[in-house]
Amino acid sequence: MLVPPGSAFRSILLQWSVHTPAQSKAVCFTAARSFKPLRSPRWYSTHARKTDVAIQNCRNIGIIAHIDAGKTTTTERMLHYAGFTRRIGDVDSGDTIMDYMAQERERGITITSAAITFGWKNHRINLIDTPGHVDFTIEVERSIRVLDGAVTILDGVAGVEAQTETVWQQAARQGIPRIAFVNKMDRAGAGFGRTVREMRTRLGCRPVVVQIPLMESPTGGAGSNDAVFAGVVDVLSMQVLKWDSDPNGAQIIRRPLDGSYPDQALYQEAVKARVALVEQLSALDEKIIELFLTLEDHMAIETKDLQAAIRRLTLSSTIVPVLCGASFRNIGVQPLMDSVVDYLPSPEERPAALARLPDGKVVEIGSGGLKERLCALAFKVVHDARRGPMVFVRVYAGQLNDRTQLWNSTTHTKERANKLLQMYAMDVEEIPHITKGNIGVILGLKDTRTGDTLLDAHDPRKGLALSGIKVPSPVFFASVEPESTSDEKPVEEAIKALIREDPSLGVRVDEETGQTLLGGMGELHLEVAMERLLSDFKVKAEMGKMRVSFKETMKGMGVVSEVPSWEYDREILGKRGRARVGVSVERLDRSEDDIETTSSSTSTGGAVEGLEEHDGNEIVIALAESSGAQETAQLQGMVTTSGSTDIPTPVLRSAIRNGILSALSRGLLLGYPQTHLKVRLTDLHLYGAESTLAAISSCVSGAVTEAIRQGGNPATKENENNSLLLEPIMDVRVDVAEKDVGTVIGDISGTRRGRVLSLDGQSQEDHHVEDGSEFQLYAPPDPTYNAGSEQSGSSSLRGVIATMANRRSIRAHIPLSSMLGYDSALRALTGGTGKFAMEVVGYGEMDFDRQQELMREMRGG
Repeated sequence: MLVPPGSAFRSILLQWSVHTPAQSKAVCFTAARSFKPLRSPRWYSTHARKTDVAIQNCRNIGIIAHIDAGKTTTTERMLHYAGFTRRIGDVDSGDTIMDYMAQERERGITITSAAITFGWKNHRINLIDTPGHVDFTIEVERSIRVLDGAVTILDGVAGVEAQTETVWQQAARQGIPRIAFVNKMDRAGAGFGRTVREMRTRLGCRPVVVQIPLMESPTGGAGSNDAVFAGVVDVLSMQVLKWDSDPNGAQIIRRPLDGSYPDQALYQEAVKARVALVEQLSALDEKIIELFLTLEDHMAIETKDLQAAIRRLTLSSTIVPVLCGASFRNIGVQPLMDSVVDYLPSPEERPAALARLPDGKVVEIGSGGLKERLCALAFKVVHDARRGPMVFVRVYAGQLNDRTQLWNSTTHTKERANKLLQMYAMDVEEIPHITKGNIGVILGLKDTRTGDTLLDAHDPRKGLALSGIKVPSPVFFASVEPESTSDEKPVEEAIKALIREDPSLGVRVDEETGQTLLGGMGELHLEVAMERLLSDFKVKAEMGKMRVSFKETMKGMGVVSEVPSWEYDREILGKRGRARVGVSVERLDRSEDDIETTSSSTSTGGAVEGLEEHDGNEIVIALAESSGAQETAQLQGMVTTSGSTDIPTPVLRSAIRNGILSALSRGLLLGYPQTHLKVRLTDLHLYGAESTLAAISSCVSGAVTEAIRQGGNPATKENENNSLLLEPIMDVRVDVAEKDVGTVIGDISGTRRGRVLSLDGQSQEDHHVEDGSEFQLYAPPDPTYNAGSEQSGSSSLRGVIATMANRRSIRAHIPLSSMLGYDSALRALTGGTGKFAMEVVGYGEMDFDRQQELMREMRGG
C-alpha cells in the first residue's frame, strides 16, 4: 500500500516505527541508511507539507561564526522551539540533529554544512549550519553563495575573533544582509558593549543595538556584585523578556519597561538605547526622520515603524541589527528567530542572479516571472551509501520537477533528476518539486559537481552559466597508500567520490614515486578525509606524513614566452592524431600586497574576450565562432581556426582548456602545480578527422609545457634556470594580551619570516565612533566586568577579565611552512592566553637557499 507523504496515517506509522524497531523492517521507508526518512510527526502535521509557501515567506539563511561560538547550540534551540524536535540536542553529548557525522560528534565541532527546513510564524526557513574551523572554509563559501541572509554569532567573552572576520568577509563578498547575535552572555567576562564596539572597528559595519542584556542578582538586586545574565530588554517595544518559567526556555515572560519598573537604572539605560536607535535610523532612513520631526519624541515612534526601517536598512546591508542571549541557557533564541523573519530578505528581495551566455553577454535570472525556464546552481554534493551522489541545489528560476531531464551547462552533459528530496540534516523527505527560491536535493545526477549550472534539457541557452563557487587550493598534502594491489582501485574510486563532495581536497600522482598524494586545507582536514575513507568508503589504506603543498611558476615578472607553432603528430592504436597550435605564456605580476586567494576556475566579465581564471592563472581562449570573418576576428584579438574540422566551437574550446590545465597541473622542478601564469592561445590549425579532441588537448599541453620551459629564452636547456618555487602565504590574525604584543611581534618578524600588516587595539573607553554618514555608535556598559571583578577571592577571575578587556589583534602575512607548530609556540609565548587563526591568501616566492634545500630534500640528495 502506498502511503501519501503528507497523510496523518503516515505520521502514525512514522511514530510507530520509531518506538517499535523490531517491527520497523516491515515499513519500506524506515530501512537503515545513511540519510533517514523524516521522523517527527509533530513537524509533519504542521509544516512539512507546505512545499508551496509563498516566496515572500521564505528565508534562506546561514549560521556563520568562529569555531565554538555556539552555532550548533543555537540551531538546536531553533529546531526545538519551532516544533521540529521533542528534546534539545547537546553538542557535548553528541546527540545533536545538525552534527550527524561520526567525526563531528567525536570532536564536538561542525565539519560539514548541514541543511534543514522548518517553519516559524507562517514562514519557511531553509537554514544551513556552517563550520567555524578554517580548514573547512569551503563549506562556508559554497553555503553563502546560495543564501539570502546570515546570522553571525559572536562569543560575548571573546568578542570578534579571527575566523569571525573571515566568514564576515565571505558574506560581504556575496552582499549578504546579516544580523548579529552576541552569545554566551551568561559567562564571566562577557562584554556586550565591547563586542558591539569591536564589530564597528574590526568588521567595519554599523551595528545597531536592538536588545540590551538584563543583569540581575539572585540575592541583592540588579546593582549587586553577583549579578548574572537573566534575560534581555527589547529596545523597540520597551519590554523585559525573561525565560525563567521553563527550564527549556519555551515560555517567554514579557513585562513592560516604563517609569514604574523597580530597576530605574535599567529603565534609564533602555531609554538611552532607544534614543540612540532612533537617531541612528534617522541618519540613514528618511521615513524615520519624517516621523521624528512630526512627533518630536524618540519614545513615541511605534515599534512597527522602527522594524520597517531596520528591515529596509538591513536588506541594503547599511546596518547590522545586534541581539544578545545565552543559547546554552535557552535565553534569547526566539527573538533571534523573529528577527530572521522580520529583518532578513526573502529570495525575491535579493538582487536577481546574474548569468553569462557563451557570447559573454550577462543576463538576469529569476526576474522573468512564473514562465521563466529552470535555472539552478549545484552548490554541494554528498555521497550516500544507498542513494549514491546527493546534489544540493538552489533554484533561481522556474520549477524543478522530479523525473526531469536536465542540461549541465558547465560540463555540457545531459542528466536526469530521478528523485527530489528535502533535507532535514541527516533525515530526508521525498518531494515532487523544488520551487523558485528554495533549496533541495537531486538524486540520479552522475557528472554534476559543486558550482555547476543546471538548466532544462530543452532550454536553447545551452551555454548559460551562473557564477561559480571559489574553491581554495590545497596547501597541505599527504600520501595515501593502499594496503595491497587489490585495494588500489577501491581507494582511487573513494578518493574521486570524496573530492566530488569536497572540492577543496585535491589529488595528484607523483610520477617519480607513483604515490597518490591527497591535498587539503590543513592537518584536521586531511585527518577527517582519511577517517572518512576508512569508515564511510570502507577502503584499506594508510596516510603518510603531512607536508606543505608548494607551487611553481616562471621566473621574472612580466616575462612572455612564446611558442608560435607546436606540431603534434602521433599514431596511437593505429589511429593518427594531428594538430598544430601556437601559445604564449606570461608571468603575472602578483606581489604579496596584491595576493588573492587562489581558486577554482571562474569566468570573468572583463574586457578580454575568453578570459578565465583558474588556480591563480589566467587562461585566454578567444576562438572565433566561424572562419568567415578572419580579419574582424584578428582585429578583436580572437583566434580563427584554420584547416578543416566539424567540432563545435564550445567543444573545441573545452578540449583546448583541458590541454592547458593538464600542462599547468605539473611543474618542471618538483611536479607541483603551476600558478601566476597567463596562457593565451595564439594559433590553431586542424586536420579534419585526424584532429581528435585528445590530439588537440595533447598538442596544447605540449606547447604550454615547452613555453614554460623556455621561460622567454628559447636557448635554455635547464628547467631550474627559468622556474622557481612558490610557498603558501597565510593571512594570520593573532589575539594576545597587551603585555605580550612585543614578544609575539618579534617572533613573527624573526623566527617566522613574517611581515606584520597591522596592530589593532580595542579599548573600553572607545564608546563612540564617528562615521561619515553621521552614524553615532551606541554600546551599553558592560556590568559583567564589574560584577566579576569585585567578587571576593576571585583574583584569577579578575585576571581573566582584565586580559579579555585589554587585548590586541595582530595581523601578519607568514609563510605556511613557518606556521607549523605555532599553536604550542604561541601558548608558550603568552602563557596560554593567545589565540590565532589563519587562512591562505596566495603564494609568494621562496628565497633561493630555501628552494635549493627543499629540492635536495624532495629529490633525496
